[in-house]
Amino acid sequence: MIHASAISATGQASGIRASKRPRSFGGLYVVLLGCLFFAVRGYQNQKATLQAFDFKPVYSSARCLIDDCDPYDSAQIQREFLQHGGDPSDLRPFRPFNANYPPSALFLVIPLALLPFGVACAIWSWIGIALFCCAAVCVADLCEGKYSRVVQCVLAGFVATSTMLIMLGQPAMMSISLAVIAVWCFLHGRFAWLGVAAFAVSLTFKPHVGALVWLFFLLASRGEEKGEAVRMFRRRALETLMLTLILMVPGMLLASHHPASAHWPQELHTNLVGIGAPGNASDPGPTNGEAPAIASLQAVFSLVRDVPRFYNLAAYAVFVPLLGAWVYGVMRPVKERVAGDGRFARTQERNLMALAAAAALGFLPIYHRQYDTRLLLLMFPAVALLTSNSRWMGRAAIVLSLVATVATSHQFEHVGPWLVTHGIGLRGVAWLGFYRPLPLTLLLVSCFFLYAMFRAGARDAKA
Repeated sequence: MIHASAISATGQASGIRASKRPRSFGGLYVVLLGCLFFAVRGYQNQKATLQAFDFKPVYSSARCLIDDCDPYDSAQIQREFLQHGGDPSDLRPFRPFNANYPPSALFLVIPLALLPFGVACAIWSWIGIALFCCAAVCVADLCEGKYSRVVQCVLAGFVATSTMLIMLGQPAMMSISLAVIAVWCFLHGRFAWLGVAAFAVSLTFKPHVGALVWLFFLLASRGEEKGEAVRMFRRRALETLMLTLILMVPGMLLASHHPASAHWPQELHTNLVGIGAPGNASDPGPTNGEAPAIASLQAVFSLVRDVPRFYNLAAYAVFVPLLGAWVYGVMRPVKERVAGDGRFARTQERNLMALAAAAALGFLPIYHRQYDTRLLLLMFPAVALLTSNSRWMGRAAIVLSLVATVATSHQFEHVGPWLVTHGIGLRGVAWLGFYRPLPLTLLLVSCFFLYAMFRAGARDAKA
């Protein structure tokens, strides 16, 4: 629990409320149960089905950085995998073009790549599980509101349906968890060094996941009386950027040093283009059976016209105005209106709404998959705050969080297309909602929290 006496000036200015009463831990216990289900079920399914599908090429490519082979050649990384304890019965991860992580990310995996694959995979899985559960607890800590226990129950369901992260051994589990932990540190103004280090590692692994969240801390405007927190936000953002650039250098130098990987930029580009070719795993078009797992708007517009130039331009035509509105709302000064008990700071409302919008908005124009949507953890503190400030907005936010929890789960990824295929008579937006649920859900979440962010400013103008 965070008491008023323990909150720093930075935490007060950023809007983390000071509670004068002991916090109820009922909702937190439910979140912990969700974490337990996530850990046990996810690890069981990983061993039985996907067997860390996405960790295998990452481990093997990192091993190539050590053994002076090409980390972007499928045949060579498959050989490394088999030589260091990999199971030869499942070599699907070494399909062409599937080695597509930059050397900066591979360099962070080198300590595990020194171990046999089985040991490295177990350590990777449990570190990721621990970090994701820690991130969920951090989010639960930020969820204070009139119906916070209800919100935390939905949060527990969101965590419990995130098992695909473990099943695939996805680096997104690390990237998302560390970004969320960093947000908690920055909002509370505590453990700044930990937040900077966590965010830098997150951006080094998958910069396109948390980039918009980082941009919030760089651009956030100050309140009329609470400018110190914003100066600290920007300082943390710049420190994170500097550390990220430092972390990126060793892997790039190491890859460029070896003759086998000296041309890694061209090879990485070739793999990224190849995996997005028609029918391949990253193709958002209808010829790709995995397209329902793609979260970007290209997956929707490709159903209208399966031409990359068309669906890319259409996706950016929707995204750019929303991004412009978000940047304007983030940079606009906030009138600070705080109640006598210090609970309802406008800066807090703006910050949490902006972060919730950023968590969804960043997925719309660039290739992401279902597991990346677990960054929507950052949506729940905003939902909890809305339940305190507005009756109808709070209820709408809870319903939206339930919809997002279901629609972005990997279970619904298969149920929706199955229902459409078996003819349930859906048309138009309803049909798209089942056939391509991820991009439409993320667009809805983005628009809702953008509206909530501007609605708070409109109330200030009327006050």
